[in-house]
Amino acid sequence: MSVASASSAFLNPVGVQRGVNCGHEQIGKAMTIEEKVGQVIMAHFNGETANDAARALIQGVKVGGIILYNFSNGLNSPEQVRALNGGLQQMNRANDGAPPLLIAADQEGGIVTRLSSGFTVFPGNMALGMTSNTDLAEDSAFVMGKEMRAVGINMNLAPVVDVNDNPDNPVIGIRSYGDSARSVTEFGYKALKGYHRANMITCLKHFIGHGNVDADPHKILPVVKKSKEELMKVELSPFYQLAKESDAVMTAHLMAPALDDKKCVTLSSAILQGILRKEIGFEGVVVSDSLVMEGVLQNCGGSVEEAAIAALSAGCDLLILGGKQLVGASSLELMVEDIQKVHAALVQAVKTGRIGEQQLNASVERILQLKKRYPLSQKIERPLKQLVATDTHLALSATIARRALKIRDQWFPSGSMSGKRIALIAPKLLQANVEQLSFQTNGHSPAFFDGLNPSPAYRTFIQISIITSDIIVFFSYNAWKNPDQLALISELNLKKPLILIVTRDPHDASCVHHARRYVLTYSPTVASLQAAVDTLSKE
Repeated sequence: MSVASASSAFLNPVGVQRGVNCGHEQIGKAMTIEEKVGQVIMAHFNGETANDAARALIQGVKVGGIILYNFSNGLNSPEQVRALNGGLQQMNRANDGAPPLLIAADQEGGIVTRLSSGFTVFPGNMALGMTSNTDLAEDSAFVMGKEMRAVGINMNLAPVVDVNDNPDNPVIGIRSYGDSARSVTEFGYKALKGYHRANMITCLKHFIGHGNVDADPHKILPVVKKSKEELMKVELSPFYQLAKESDAVMTAHLMAPALDDKKCVTLSSAILQGILRKEIGFEGVVVSDSLVMEGVLQNCGGSVEEAAIAALSAGCDLLILGGKQLVGASSLELMVEDIQKVHAALVQAVKTGRIGEQQLNASVERILQLKKRYPLSQKIERPLKQLVATDTHLALSATIARRALKIRDQWFPSGSMSGKRIALIAPKLLQANVEQLSFQTNGHSPAFFDGLNPSPAYRTFIQISIITSDIIVFFSYNAWKNPDQLALISELNLKKPLILIVTRDPHDASCVHHARRYVLTYSPTVASLQAAVDTLSKE
């Protein structure tokens, strides 16, 4: 049986046997509309084990995929994650020979790292870009993919190939390999190679590119104000070059009026069918970004059901119904009953002709073809300690962190750290990482401030805490857009010699004047912070 006829066997009318073996038993009956709709849904649930909520999605809705998050699934050790995913696939096997689940996570490295406890945490994409060594992108992707496969995750929603050509954009920043389309493409290509070496399904994101917007789609719908010719040179360029190398492409919730002045990318058939499918020639799975994000809901009257119908109609094959929408004090998280409602709305849309069944079949066929190409439910029996956070893996992370560093000195004489009492100052969101560092402060305890805009009371407290210190080492985190953090840095700089370690957007360095040393890490991971303080320890 050919590849094309194999997948279409899933979609034939009742009475025609399903002839594809997706890594386990063959399927012997035709899919109903309800089952087909289930295949195009990737949902999340709350639970650290395969519980009743998971059962309702897998055996009730018969979803095609599960997406994992720390807030909902723990992900607190390799052992817990492996047991969770094994339980999910076992639960799915009760569905009369259904194709195995896609189990996905966002494991980009750097600030978007779902697997951290007990896993190798790599610096992110911009840190890789700063090494100028694309082989490190391939090596780190291979290791991340290998560790994910070891615990039963078979799809990584990575790599990010947005070009960060607007340094003020609030969405991508250090998640990008850099501000050059050519460099992003070169690093993205090697990352794809690394993931595929590890048998990991890949997903390029975010089509058409968030790199030049000034709004966050979690909160509002961004607009990229470029002509098509300009988009072709930058934002679209990596996707033209790389889409055919990837298994899937994720859409961006943004407006590109030059391509479609009425609908955002996720809901635009002109963009998904006209550009991604026809112009670029992508034949794989188109994945929507999470449909709980305010940016896409603004195009759909706030209804997740309508967003799902519109996205599938426009050309998305796999709909992500996961994550949380955080806008001010509100929080939208889809529970099992919400996903059941979305599923019912999609089924009704197919039965009433709002969504053509032929179009649904095409999406399901792409998903099943993808599942057929990979050993999705394969159990890896080797002990986790031989596969996850090995000395070799950790050494690779440290090498990337060290090679990514950029150091700028104003005045920092050799030996000036020796024997000095050093005050470490950082936001609390970095506390867990800072407390893991091996660094001699000569008895001075670190101080941490709430949020990214410390209150006047906290700033006074921090100033008191440094009285007995000789030198201040300040870990900045997006100080460029948090004025009270910048004010604190300025106040401390007037009192003691200051060393600034920039842990996120490099923009911070241009906003702080007269520090004795600037260390740019391009990543707030432990490996990157350790590399930074190691440069100070050598003085």
